[in-house]
Amino acid sequence: MTSGSTSGRGILCLHGLTGTPFEVHAIAQALSEAGHVVSAPLLSGHGIDPAALEASSWTDWLESARAAFEALARQVEGPVAIVGFSMGGLLAIELAKAAPERVAALAILSSPLRLRATQVSGIRLLSLVPQRLRRGRFRAIPKRFGSDVAHPDLRGKVLGLPAMPVRALENLLRLMAAARTDLGSVLAPTLVAHGRHDHTVPISASFELSERLGAPTVERLWLENSFHLVGLDNDKEALIDAIMRFFASHARW
Repeated sequence: MTSGSTSGRGILCLHGLTGTPFEVHAIAQALSEAGHVVSAPLLSGHGIDPAALEASSWTDWLESARAAFEALARQVEGPVAIVGFSMGGLLAIELAKAAPERVAALAILSSPLRLRATQVSGIRLLSLVPQRLRRGRFRAIPKRFGSDVAHPDLRGKVLGLPAMPVRALENLLRLMAAARTDLGSVLAPTLVAHGRHDHTVPISASFELSERLGAPTVERLWLENSFHLVGLDNDKEALIDAIMRFFASHARW
């Protein structure tokens, strides 16, 4: 999905693992209405079924994000800003490392630079099961409680896959390791935001990220009434306002 005036600044919005552009739709719409050219692509392997995601890799996700970045860059003049939610934030970091002069600014939301030790151990334990023997929960972990969102009207109603393939989680760990490498080379001004009550990604991941970036301008935003899906949750409007203000003040357009 691409929208907005062709004369505006380009902003790429990336969704999370097992999700869809719905996760960043409100942010993308607000930026578009403000006159920016906004792209919110569906990343490789997503939006169909768990088997399609299982068959993709983190490099496929990154390549689809890069293709969307290049397509957007062809529509606008100057660098492109990136909003990345969760896994999409890790992809944004990788894009910023690869082409620092072409990224105007970053907004990294609830991104898993690290997961809790118990989460990582669980993924690694499941990964020991041979692929040919994976069935049921050994192949894809159901989202028993739906999406991690505080707003009661959104529980069970967020578009996305109903389960997390173990192979996709293995690839997420690989992407996390790549993103943690050479964070000092990320020079774009960056807003790091996280829901205070996130049950999916520990807020310590965003503390670490904000401390390790090489960007001269890094701002933190902790959303006091939100869980993981900050682009949809109770503090959505505050987050959107913060992103718009940060880009207006600090983006290297």
